[in-house]
Amino acid sequence: MPVYKLYYFDARGKAEHIRQLFALAGIQFEDIRITAETWPQQKDDMPLGQVPVLEVDGVKIGESVAIARFLGREFKLEGKSSLDNAILDMIGDVIANAFNVDGIKQWPYVLNGIIKEDKQEYFKNKVLPALDLFAPNVEKYLLRNNNGLLVGEQETWVDVYVAEFFSKFIDYGEKNCLDAYPHILELIARIHSIPSIRKYIEARKPTLC
Repeated sequence: MPVYKLYYFDARGKAEHIRQLFALAGIQFEDIRITAETWPQQKDDMPLGQVPVLEVDGVKIGESVAIARFLGREFKLEGKSSLDNAILDMIGDVIANAFNVDGIKQWPYVLNGIIKEDKQEYFKNKVLPALDLFAPNVEKYLLRNNNGLLVGEQETWVDVYVAEFFSKFIDYGEKNCLDAYPHILELIARIHSIPSIRKYIEARKPTLC
């Protein structure tokens, strides 16, 4: 069994779906939480100078989607065909791009108090309009597959990724912010009701973002 180490800050951010993939697969890993004080010394040890980073038997892999895709293959949480996997890759890239859109990109800094904005007003005026750029396309694929998942008939790494991404808007923003996207809400409920993921979520400590 490989030895896995995940490096990220003490936040959900761009690494929480990776933690949940380990929970879903029932695989142990070392969850290394980097602090603001230790990050300057650790940054040069990361392959791209950023996190998350997954270390597998001493080899470090950067980029959150690349890590999730790798674990999807390792844990058999991928599509049944090359075409299915291409669609999963596409949706994964959509979510990765969403993290970098104005409004969503700055939101963690607002939640942490680094950017001095009223949190509720910022969410309403900046985050929700950005969310509406991406949610309709994800909703469309859930509607097309018509079984509560994005592709195929079993949970994949992208289902976990998408559920975690959108659940943050509910947890840190507004409880009803996804009411216009019932299939996304259904996906979140389905993924987060999987016993191993539910157990992980119930045990995790609260973080600011």
